[in-house]
Amino acid sequence: MRFIIAALISFIFTANSNIYSQHTQNSGHEKISDLKEKILNLKNVSDNISIPTVSPVSKKSPALALLLSFILPGAGHFYINRMDVGKYFLGADAASWIGLASLSIYGNDVRDEARTFSKQHAGLNNLDKTDDYFADIGNFDNIYEYNNDKLTRGQYGLLYDINKFYWSWDDTKNKNIYEAQRKSSERVLNTRIVFGSILITNRIISGISALLLANKGNKKSSSLNIQPELLYKNDYSFDGVKINLSKQF
Repeated sequence: MRFIIAALISFIFTANSNIYSQHTQNSGHEKISDLKEKILNLKNVSDNISIPTVSPVSKKSPALALLLSFILPGAGHFYINRMDVGKYFLGADAASWIGLASLSIYGNDVRDEARTFSKQHAGLNNLDKTDDYFADIGNFDNIYEYNNDKLTRGQYGLLYDINKFYWSWDDTKNKNIYEAQRKSSERVLNTRIVFGSILITNRIISGISALLLANKGNKKSSSLNIQPELLYKNDYSFDGVKINLSKQF
């Protein structure tokens, strides 16, 4: 009888132990599965996280900025988005062109008036002559005086044909008025070289400025990228977060 009772107690204890062991294992499996699912869900969430980054500034070609400035001062600065500096070069270029055009118009008007005056008071048959011819008629009273001077000097190649290049001033005073007008027109037209020099110099300085600013801007154009990464152990347990930083130059 005692043997039967002992066997029954042993059976019940063994059965309870198996049931508890299975329950514990199932519970462990459920916990691991749940953890795996949570970690995977967390990873999916991290992949969808949008972290703002500094957008890289597109680099500008210094050579192109230099070329554009040579063509039109300020154009290179416009290309690199630095018209705060380029506007001065553009303004100087515009002022130089206005000055050059103004001198050209005024100088040509004075010259044409002088030549018209010479036709009226020196008897020129037409005004289709060279600048040297109009300089000569201001230095001699008539063509005969001029030709005699060249013959005396032996400069036979500089003689004028009397029929084609005839002139003779009606008054020395009028000749002097003409000569004053002619020299005035020459001074005005020669002054254009000042604005021409400014146009060239402005392009050189503008090109150098655009080149330097483009290089400076390219050095500052960089981007900072931030990328998070979740770390896991071999058993899928969560081990921390890693932040990756990268900077582009």
